Amino acid sequence: MAWNPGRYNLQKLGRELTTQMPELLRGLPQLWGGLTGQNRLSLATRLAFQIRSARLMGCPVCLELFPRIAPRAGLDAAAVQRALQGEVGGLTPAVAGAVAWADAVVTNDGAAPELVPGPAMALSAAQREHLLFVARFELVVHAAGLMF
Repeated sequence: MAWNPGRYNLQKLGRELTTQMPELLRGLPQLWGGLTGQNRLSLATRLAFQIRSARLMGCPVCLELFPRIAPRAGLDAAAVQRALQGEVGGLTPAVAGAVAWADAVVTNDGAAPELVPGPAMALSAAQREHLLFVARFELVVHAAGLMF
């Protein structure tokens, strides 16, 4: 059974704000973890996460934008299709980890799962925390933007 984000309306936006904002405020330090230093994520890895998240959330703008940017970041058409479908086979370990992590956190409404999916273990804990922050932020943005 496929995950369904539900209807995007004011009630959903209110739930997302109530749920995600405290976590986003506490998690601001994690934002930098995936952008700098030894835990820096490649652009290809971040885009794979964005592509999978966009598919799960059903965002037509993101589904148009991110696959177009992907080749410039080193993701070929086959990798983009795998990311869209949530298939990790044939992807580099970090990219596969990002796709698996997107599935785990987006379908868990922005909460970290109890168990880290196997492919996501290719990412450091700090990298997963960074992507968790990104997922929470995306849930709020999409709850607002997809109402219209």
